[in-house]
Amino acid sequence: MLNHIHIRHFAIIDETELELNQGMTALTGETGAGKSILLDALGQVLGARSSADNIQQGAERAEVTASFDLESLPRVQQWLIEHDLDDDDQCLMRRVLTRNGKNRSTVNGRPVSTQMQRELGDQLLSIHGQNEHQQLAKPAAQRDLLDAFSKSPLPDQVAKAFDAWNEANKRLITANDDTQASKDRLDLVQFQLQEFDALDIGASSVGDIESEHRLLANADKLMQLSDSVLHSLDGDAGAAQSLTDAVSPLSELVAIDEGLQEALDLIESASIQTEEAASLLRNRSSAMEHDGNRLAWLDDKLSNLHRLAKKHQVSIGELEQVENSLREELDNMSAPEEQIERLSKEVDALLQVYHAQALKLSRLRKRQAKKLSETVTASMQTLAMEGGVLEIDLVSDKSFVQRHGQDVIVFKVSPNPGVKPGPLAKVASGGELSRISLCIQLATIKSAQVNTLIFDEVDAGIGGAVAETVGSLLREVGKHAQVLCVTHLPQVAAQAHNHLKVTKAVKDGITKTSLETLDKKSTRDEIARMLGGAKVTKKTQQHAQEMLDSVSG
Repeated sequence: MLNHIHIRHFAIIDETELELNQGMTALTGETGAGKSILLDALGQVLGARSSADNIQQGAERAEVTASFDLESLPRVQQWLIEHDLDDDDQCLMRRVLTRNGKNRSTVNGRPVSTQMQRELGDQLLSIHGQNEHQQLAKPAAQRDLLDAFSKSPLPDQVAKAFDAWNEANKRLITANDDTQASKDRLDLVQFQLQEFDALDIGASSVGDIESEHRLLANADKLMQLSDSVLHSLDGDAGAAQSLTDAVSPLSELVAIDEGLQEALDLIESASIQTEEAASLLRNRSSAMEHDGNRLAWLDDKLSNLHRLAKKHQVSIGELEQVENSLREELDNMSAPEEQIERLSKEVDALLQVYHAQALKLSRLRKRQAKKLSETVTASMQTLAMEGGVLEIDLVSDKSFVQRHGQDVIVFKVSPNPGVKPGPLAKVASGGELSRISLCIQLATIKSAQVNTLIFDEVDAGIGGAVAETVGSLLREVGKHAQVLCVTHLPQVAAQAHNHLKVTKAVKDGITKTSLETLDKKSTRDEIARMLGGAKVTKKTQQHAQEMLDSVSG
């Protein structure tokens, strides 16, 4: 319940503070006095969009604070606990608006986001405007009203069942997508390995292939150079013969001078090594041949290796590493069929749970639709729509899998006898639609999960006995919830348990609005003003008092 509100520098309100009570409270005032400013201010603490225009001229910031008693709202208490915002059975919401746009919101003194502010506000207070029928014409709003009227946990259970199925189905879709991606990857790896197998790189290393190609490509030059070297080593005047010729005289010198023994040893060693080198060259040269077919084969082999290396964006020396990596990946690939099968079974099972819950909800909705239509139809008879009826059509489609169930719900109305019921927004006139909307709101109001309800001139377009009936209905709602009603009708205001008056005055060239709580005498005078205009007479006062005295309960 909203028990206190403090407003400072908001719109044309300088500063005001109000204590609010249980029951029905009427909010009245002259046209243009700013009756809806209080609702605008409350909207700010509930997370409504803000603007610098909401700040009073000459002020740098505006403040709105609202205090709620949560004794009868355990769901809100639990929400606050979950968000670490609890403070016993109280909830203090505050919004500060600044001209630079750096607005601040707090709950029980702790900063909160605008989204959290709205989420909490929706659980504390509900505002019904005079254009509420525009919302009621929407199928989603009609479905929500019917579900709220039922007071059943089934809609939430269906939503949870849908969420569970939807989440599992998303995992299945992802797994199927991954499976296809895995299959595509498997095909690619196998194709790439076929290319490696075709080149048969493992039979000989890339280095061996390059080396052999280099030898064959330079075979003629190699033989020519080998012959030249052999001629220098092994010819008549070659190095080998010269070394041999030097051994004999050097041996004689050693016999005379033993100090030359080391020189003799070196010459003999060089002679032996030179002969060995010449022998190697002769053997190698004799083995060399120009194999054109082999060279062509090696050219083709290297060309394919370079092409494959370019495809994998590596050097040909790294191809062996690439092949090994692909073979390892192929060995590690496993078929995900088992996971797909498990997820499919899970999705099917969860869908069955959803269908079972949705079927229960459809049956409940059909029963509650009949009950709600009868309640609203009975209420319409009291609001100058004798013979009018409200029908609620409900069509279920088992192929329709949505979070809110499998039902299409349409409110149809006939405001007068003999008129075939049609969609809410198409059949009734503006005034009839407003009254039908009010009937629906009042019929579902006791099932609302909030216990503070605000009606902003929902009685527009009616008067006389109908207005008195509307006031009586609102007063009846006030026995079950806190009701704040902005009204211009004395018949409605007279039904209120409490009365607030909005007054506008110009001081020092600045227009300011104030709110005050009226006592019994002031309430009578205000209703007299509403009856008779600016000039209040004893007759209008007497009439006002009679209206107040006639209220019962």
